[in-house]
Amino acid sequence: MPELYGEFEGEADAQFVACVVCGTTLDLFESHPMFRDEDVSEVGEVVARTYHFCSDDCLQQWRRGRDSGE
Repeated sequence: MPELYGEFEGEADAQFVACVVCGTTLDLFESHPMFRDEDVSEVGEVVARTYHFCSDDCLQQWRRGRDSGE
């Protein structure tokens, strides 16, 4: 399931990131909603991207935009 909630467990260049929707600063070591998107590159490697959100409302707003093709 691509929707996650909790602390980010991957590798990151910084401890703080901005919410994809509203720009609120998030601490990756605190629980927050996330969406993990995996794709396969041209050379056949799995590429994963994690989107971070400050609230469930921002996650749902982003999903609606994504599902509608915005």
